Amino acid sequence: MTISRRNFLSGTLATSAAGAAGLLAANGQRLQAATSESSPSAPGSFSFIHLTDQHVTPRRHAPEGYAKCIAALNSLQPVPDFVLMGGDMVFDGGYTALDDYKNQIKLYKDITHDLKYPWHPCLGNHDILGWNSREKVSSTEPGYGKKMLMDALEWEKPYYSFDHKGWHFAVLDSAFPANKEGRIIQEPRLGPEQLEWLGYDLGAAGDRPKIAVVHVAAFCNVGQISGDPKKLAMDGSMVIWDTHELRKVLERHNVKLLLQGHSHRVEDTFWNGTWYVTGAAASGAWWAGNWTGSDPGYTIIRCDGDKVTWSHESYPWLPQLDEKDNTERKKIADEEADHAEQRRLLTLERAGRKS
Repeated sequence: MTISRRNFLSGTLATSAAGAAGLLAANGQRLQAATSESSPSAPGSFSFIHLTDQHVTPRRHAPEGYAKCIAALNSLQPVPDFVLMGGDMVFDGGYTALDDYKNQIKLYKDITHDLKYPWHPCLGNHDILGWNSREKVSSTEPGYGKKMLMDALEWEKPYYSFDHKGWHFAVLDSAFPANKEGRIIQEPRLGPEQLEWLGYDLGAAGDRPKIAVVHVAAFCNVGQISGDPKKLAMDGSMVIWDTHELRKVLERHNVKLLLQGHSHRVEDTFWNGTWYVTGAAASGAWWAGNWTGSDPGYTIIRCDGDKVTWSHESYPWLPQLDEKDNTERKKIADEEADHAEQRRLLTLERAGRKS
């Protein structure tokens, strides 16, 4: 099911290919992306997938659901060139036990192994081991922070770039370490070092059209969508704290598209020449339905010359809750009741009746 589609044309500012970066093939082997020297001068035509918020866990039949998602991607025609993962690949490393986190990584790797296409990873807040006030591991654990997941995926740098058929891609890291009362916690920001790297990386990319991906969104409208005045646009959790600085970099380098995740809701915002597109979560509402507002799904991005279009797609999956998931059952019931009420009102309004 196609939910939305946007088009935009090329702009006038320019950039150049930055250094090569690794990517993972379907069998988990590290491949090498094209360097600036080997990239064609004219942008090519191809498609790729933005797949975010898989939250792989043994609970709620999530492995079965993620396998169905991978099968849906593998059946796509035309065949996409690669997949950009959007972060939160595992359910959580911040407040689950170490063995559970390790098992989630194994499940993610085992199921993703069946993906037919090369893929590029991006870190989400739930991918980090620890860095949380509720963490169940010690900071002395060898894989603490980003290391365990990155080592498991043979992933060298948390933010990096690559070129593909004349397009330049930047993969960003929105998990920033901070100190709170002697403990490492996580803040949703890029930080000045990464922002400086991004500016020079995009600057080196010359006149190539550019796309970036980040987990925590630069723009998110959860408060406006839900009508909740307590959910502010800059509430500290739903958007990165240096959105203003990031968008200035994106604008001056004419980045066409920033792909986002985190909110589990399909959204798109256009500002000063850049589209900010939030993809549906592959897990929907953490494998417990679609009460966040978007069905489990992914985004197909199509690049044609220096133009880009996209569509959000869903795949069939019904939630299979655990016995203790009473909060989720209520969320599902409330969502179903609201849909029923909207159908009732639509019938009355089309008939011109009050009751």
